[in-house]
Amino acid sequence: MKTIATLTMNPAIDVAYEADRVMHTHKIRSRHERYDPGGGGINVARVVARLGLKQRLVHD
Repeated sequence: MKTIATLTMNPAIDVAYEADRVMHTHKIRSRHERYDPGGGGINVARVVARLGLKQRLVHD
């Protein structure tokens, strides 16, 4: 099986927050924070791996 290589020149960290509710003009209190690696090449590598293909991620 061939390997698919992805190149990420500008990796990022994606942050997601979970809140019970969001109301206009009120402060939003989050319950949980989640940090995930992100960026175009990283996201493509993640999908390639989920498809069961061999992948290699290269970053700067």
